[in-house]
Amino acid sequence: MKPSTPPTTSPAPRQRQRRPRGSLTPDRIVEAAERVATTEGFEALTVRAVAADLESSAMALYRHFTTKELLVDALLDTVLGRFECAPPTDDWLEDLRTFARSHRRLLTMHPWAVAPLFSHPSPGLNAVRIGEEALRILARGGITDDAAVATFSGIIALNYGWSAFTVARDDSAEPTLPAALAALPADQFPLTISVASSMGNYGSDAHYNLVLNQLLTGEKSTAPQL
Repeated sequence: MKPSTPPTTSPAPRQRQRRPRGSLTPDRIVEAAERVATTEGFEALTVRAVAADLESSAMALYRHFTTKELLVDALLDTVLGRFECAPPTDDWLEDLRTFARSHRRLLTMHPWAVAPLFSHPSPGLNAVRIGEEALRILARGGITDDAAVATFSGIIALNYGWSAFTVARDDSAEPTLPAALAALPADQFPLTISVASSMGNYGSDAHYNLVLNQLLTGEKSTAPQL
């Protein structure tokens, strides 16, 4: 009779090491959310993905942000909080130009945030502070009430639209565009052919500055003479 073989025992499953209580904070969660959005895209931003980045459980995050929407609001408002107001000068119109460029630069630095901010432009107080700065500059030029709101909205719309266009375009196709336009039938598209080389620069900084200058020139012409 063969001696009985002792039964083998499976190793106990490894348990995830518990994060010390209180080690998760709203700031740390927002930082992790930005890492996910930056590396994987805003579409990949979920509570579960953020929890995985933090090596935590989704339930632990819900103790700080009860919904994903609240987490997204905090993230977007954090981005807007990086807007830097330039010191005022004696030229309110030049200050407005600086404001517009600074706002666009902020969007360019966070391309993943352009689309969600476009659809949800006021996630918190930092968005209000940006608006307050623009209204303050416009008030120095005598532009208030509906005119101020319209001007501010126009600058913001220009920046979001331009940034979204820049983020979405395929730069690899740009070198072939002028040649493709130049090869169009001249009897049907004479004006398009005449600007074929310039079309290769659409969405460029130079074109942005041109459009911004046109907007501000119109604003200056309608502003009260102070």
